[in-house]
Amino acid sequence: MDGKRKTVILMLTIMVIILLAGCSQSNNGKKESATTSAGVSGTNATDPTDSSGQGKPITVNLFAGTSSTNGNMDTNWFTTYAEEKFNIDIKWSTVPNTDVTTKQPLLLASGDYPSIFWAGQFTNEDLLKYGKQGVFVPLNDLLKEYAPNVWKEIENTPALKQGVYAPDGNIYGLPFYNYCLHCYYSSKLWVYEPLLEKYGLSIPATTDEFEHMLEVFKSNGILPLTGSTDGWNSDPTTFLMNAFVYNDGGNRLEMNNGKLEFAAIKDEWKDGLSYINRLYSKGLISSAAFTQTNDVLSKQAVNHEVGVVPWGCINCVVGAENMSEIIDWVTIPPLKGPEGAQYAAFSGNGVSGAVFTITNKASEEEKIAIMKLLNFIWTPEGATMANMGPEGEYWTRAKEGETGLVGTPALFDIDFQPPTPFTRGWNQLGPIYQSEEWRNSIVAKSPFTPDGSGSEALLHYYTEKDYKGKQPAQVVPASIWIDPAKSQQYSQLKTNLTSYVNQWTAEFIVGNKSIDKDWDAYVEGVKKLGLADFLSITEEAIVSPFDTSSYQRDDAVVKNLESLQ
Repeated sequence: MDGKRKTVILMLTIMVIILLAGCSQSNNGKKESATTSAGVSGTNATDPTDSSGQGKPITVNLFAGTSSTNGNMDTNWFTTYAEEKFNIDIKWSTVPNTDVTTKQPLLLASGDYPSIFWAGQFTNEDLLKYGKQGVFVPLNDLLKEYAPNVWKEIENTPALKQGVYAPDGNIYGLPFYNYCLHCYYSSKLWVYEPLLEKYGLSIPATTDEFEHMLEVFKSNGILPLTGSTDGWNSDPTTFLMNAFVYNDGGNRLEMNNGKLEFAAIKDEWKDGLSYINRLYSKGLISSAAFTQTNDVLSKQAVNHEVGVVPWGCINCVVGAENMSEIIDWVTIPPLKGPEGAQYAAFSGNGVSGAVFTITNKASEEEKIAIMKLLNFIWTPEGATMANMGPEGEYWTRAKEGETGLVGTPALFDIDFQPPTPFTRGWNQLGPIYQSEEWRNSIVAKSPFTPDGSGSEALLHYYTEKDYKGKQPAQVVPASIWIDPAKSQQYSQLKTNLTSYVNQWTAEFIVGNKSIDKDWDAYVEGVKKLGLADFLSITEEAIVSPFDTSSYQRDDAVVKNLESLQ
């Protein structure tokens, strides 16, 4: 090789080195990219839906109802991460989530609506209405081709499969899906265990034993049972009524051999009201139970002034500053009534409505891009990152040997108390998929640690042990598809019936109405409000009852949680 060629090659080599050096320093003075900081760069090799580095970013317009917990979505870490990983440019349009149901119909009526609703609030009636009008795009083919993870989960998760398909076979929207066993059985009663020990009592199993326990509390100066108006299932009547007839805590609907029935006019409901009225008349239920707010209830519980409180989660009652209290409160299983009824109210009956839809304003590129993001989020790791941000801050991978809530190997150790506003992840905003696999793969800490770090395991433990499997074999599904032409009538019927039953139930319990004298008038009033039409429309809209047979107590899970140190 002559000297001239050597010189040229040397110069080219130097130029390449300089160019590479320049590229490696191009981020000097700028924030570190989300992909790099997550420690997951190079995911293209394993994720065929990854679109990073493939030309000009695709603009994706997302409408979302947000709260104070979300903070600025434009600067959120996961927004930056999603943009880099999927080669998109997210344009957020946000409103307070309290304004969503007002804002949505105005946008849709004006014709100037967003291409994608990421965190909206749509009923099944909305999905049918705007789907038939062509405003909402059917998602079936898009999901199959560009979001196979989402499609697989829909097909393999009964709660989703029964809930997302409209009667015409189309999927017009996706929900926020959160498998939460303790949430499904949130109508719980908690008793302060040191009182049981002090007075030689056992956890009651029947309505008579429960009444006796409350009488002992009262005779010793303890407020027996109370509730609140603004808590999570903090009204004790749902729990107590289930010792007489199934009470779902909402529409008072039940399935009886495949037939829809209204529980609140049955003789068993009358018997339940008589029992609850007796407790109230004897001072065993606080007169403030149906009027006071949760802050009062919380103080009563923390100060050990009350023996029994209703709530979905005891850690929610005592508060973060009193977490050591939670191990002294234990659940009372569903009580057996005089005729043998013994139900747990169940709300794991599927999904209804949607938070996510794509409208006919979306371009084909935009549709594909958002599907690829969904495909990632609907995986255990994707859901964790979307909710909690980058690995190493509010979540880490589980250590070898650590187990999850059901005793299987754990995947993640998650801090469920991030700061507010949360700037690292989207914090359950939009069609996030927190599957059963994801929930059960979270590292389970001992339920009985005094620092409260095992509160998630504690809630799972008491739900599995005392409530799971006590629901009816069939319940009304969450997802019913009301004909849009009947939606206004149905909504009015439902509102009127719910308000009427709530009012009379309260009047019966406190004694302003006589159960013996006024019961027939109450039943007649229910019927005059259009009960027959309400049941008929509901029955037409139910594709099939929701089968709860997969929700049965697993003793191995109970023993595993008890064994955790």
